[in-house]
Amino acid sequence: MTKNEIRRHNKELRNGLPKELMYEYNKRIRERLFALDEFIRCNMLFTYISFGKEVDTHEIINKAFQMNKQVFVPRVEYNECHASQDTLMLKEMNFYQIRSLDNLVRSDFGILEPDRNNHHKYISSLSDKNRKLMLLPGLAFDIKGNRIGYGAGHYDRYLSKFSHNEWEKIALAYNFQITDKLTVGIYDVPADYIVTPERLIICKE
Repeated sequence: MTKNEIRRHNKELRNGLPKELMYEYNKRIRERLFALDEFIRCNMLFTYISFGKEVDTHEIINKAFQMNKQVFVPRVEYNECHASQDTLMLKEMNFYQIRSLDNLVRSDFGILEPDRNNHHKYISSLSDKNRKLMLLPGLAFDIKGNRIGYGAGHYDRYLSKFSHNEWEKIALAYNFQITDKLTVGIYDVPADYIVTPERLIICKE
């Protein structure tokens, strides 16, 4: 199957999950994640805000608040890019720190995101020694951590700005989203671990 066919197929499977089964799957995923040293020891959590029937992150975010972790969530925004004499507006994903899920706004696509005027954007520095964990969304994953997202490449571009060892990267997935091998590009950034309801997949060598 092509990437778009995989996206369409897995979306259909995900959208067909009964509410009770999805609740149970999410509960198991959370339990596995919360038991990981990578989650326990991180003091900065970067995570998507789940939408629709994605693996839920709302309870994960609340758990991180309870553990006094700093929490950052994404916002896709337009930034100016100057090329020759032209000024282009390019989409870019940035992460902003939040202290509650209550003061977020909905994007044009209905996804909750931080208001850039009321939250601080994460800016990396050489003196930043925090343990950082990124939770990755996606529609398909293979056992080496490669992923197929929604096609915009936001997470790959964002993570490519930083050192490979600066982040622990964990993908959250339902069992049917896992396959043996995906065809990916050279700029795609793989996950270090994948957490599913049934198992923890260790991807990094």
